[in-house]
Formats: sequence, structure tokens, C-alpha cells
Amino acid sequence: MWKHYKFDPNSVNFSCDTDKKLNEFDTLLHSEWDRAVTQDLFAFPINYHANRRILDDGDLHYIIEYNRDRQEKRRIAYPYEHVNAPFDNNKFNFNKIKDKEILISLDNDEQTDKHLIIINNAPIHPYHVLLVPDRQLEQTQILTIDCIIFGFEFVAVSAHPYILAGFNSLCAYASINHLHLHGMYFPDRLFLQTIKCSPFHTNSNCYLLDLFHAEAFAFEVQHIDEFNRIAQYVYKITNYLASNNIAHNMAIVKGDSFSSSNNVLRIFVWFRQSVIKAQRFDRCNFACLELAGFMTLHYEEVYNTLTQMELFEHLNEIALSLEEQKRIKDHVKNLLDN
Repeated sequence: MWKHYKFDPNSVNFSCDTDKKLNEFDTLLHSEWDRAVTQDLFAFPINYHANRRILDDGDLHYIIEYNRDRQEKRRIAYPYEHVNAPFDNNKFNFNKIKDKEILISLDNDEQTDKHLIIINNAPIHPYHVLLVPDRQLEQTQILTIDCIIFGFEFVAVSAHPYILAGFNSLCAYASINHLHLHGMYFPDRLFLQTIKCSPFHTNSNCYLLDLFHAEAFAFEVQHIDEFNRIAQYVYKITNYLASNNIAHNMAIVKGDSFSSSNNVLRIFVWFRQSVIKAQRFDRCNFACLELAGFMTLHYEEVYNTLTQMELFEHLNEIALSLEEQKRIKDHVKNLLDN
């Protein structure tokens, strides 16, 4: 049986301005991940010293890494054509993994099989994990309130300032139709942690990340008592997007408050063009991690030549039309009013 870590509401950490990188939770998770490495559970050898550079020729801070193995040796993604697709037990799902691929469970009680943290066997970066809630329920890749709160807890329980929980819908680079989040420890800060956002809906304290053509709704959590309320707001939006076959991504990070000097959890939900049949492009592909500010590149030439300006041009290309964006934002305002 895998190890259990009890979530303590009194020890959450929202700070992204600290030199402390690991606490008891992080140490346990890292040690279990290292154990999985020694058991040869990954699709390729882990590169702890990948070539990395920061694109800072503009006013942002974007991290790129060279990782050829991730593209060449990962599990082939199923070519989904709709955001909603039924669960198919014949395809790979997390009930097919080995017990030793489960690192720990994380919950505020003694349930050891509800909120699982497992390896990603083709990791983008060392200590890249997957968060799987209630795997026995065979939930499709559509966010639930419980899953969103699981993401909040994963980020808040860690001492690491550059940790993220992220979600990709089908048609937004989710490759497995079994509910899960990505968990990632980043080597440096992400621009998403400090980027300014515009007020969008006052009553729900919702903001809009509108620096790019591909926009995102944004919320913040200032205290653990807000977990459920903010998760319900996020769910209203993601449920609407899923119900209307609109591809979307979500990211949860520690960062600056949009309206005060506090450290908070920041939550972003992008609505974007669908990627049909798992199409991948030679230069830039945007899922939750890439939208947050970290991209791995599988061609060395692209890694060596990519500029921030080009990257942001590709990011703008995934935006929906202005008319469709306006329609979505109008619908979301109505949802948040109720």
C-alpha cells in the first residue's frame, strides 16, 4: 500500500516569495518519485539537467527546455474530436496502472484511495506527477468541484514557491479521458504568478487575463476558507465550457493578489481553439503548463532559435474568434451573477 499524507488546513502555504523549497510533504513526494525512478517505471531515463533558457526579450519571463524523449517515447495520445467523450474502459486509464506507480494519497482524513498522486511515466520535468481523484468512479476528463479543490490542496500543502496544478480538457491536449490534473515543480518563477489582470466580474472577484488574444478567466484564493466558494465559481465556468464543446485549460499557482499585497492562490481558466485528433505542431503547442509559462521543445533547432515574440504569436493563434470570445464572456457573466 502506498503512503498517505494528511492534509492540514492549518499549515497551508501560499507564498511564492521564499527560499524554502521543500517541506515534509514535498520531501515525501520527492522520495517516492525517486523510488519510482530506481524501479524503472518511466518511459525514458530522467534528465535532471536538461538545457533550459528564459525568454526575456520582452517584459515577461518564459521558461523553455529541450526534451526530445518526451515527444518520442510518451504514450500515443488518442485522437479526441470532442471535449465530451464517454469513458472507455478498453483504452488506457488509471485503473490499469501498477500500485507501485502510486506515490502517495493526499486528503484531510484517513482515506488512502480517494486523492491519489501518481507518476507521469513520460514526465515533462523531474517530479512531474498526476493527481487522480476517485479513480474507481471512472470519471471522464471533465472537472468537478472536488477535483478543483484537490488541485488547491496540492499547491497549498507544498512549501515550493513555483509549484502548479493544471488541467487540460479533451481537445486541449488531454491524452487520457480519465479525470486527472498535472502537478509540477518548476525550476524558476512563472510569469503567471505576477501577471496583471483586468477586473471582469466584481461580485465574484473574477478577473481576465487579456494580455494575449487567447484570454483566461482568473480568480484568487486568499484563505483556505475560500476553497469551496472559489472552486464553485471555477466549476461554473469549466462546466459551461465542457457542455458547449469549448476546449479549455486550467492552472493553479501561488502568486500575488490581483487587488492587495497578499500572497494567494491564483486560478486561471483559458478558453481556446480545439486541437482535433491530437494534432501537434513542430514549434509550439499550448496545454496548461505552456500557457502558464513553461514549454518543453523536442527539436533542438526550435529550442535554439525560438524567441519570445514568436512564441506569443503562436499563443495568439489558439484564440477563438472575437465574436465567440464575446459570447463566452457574456455567458460567463450571467453564470457568475447566479
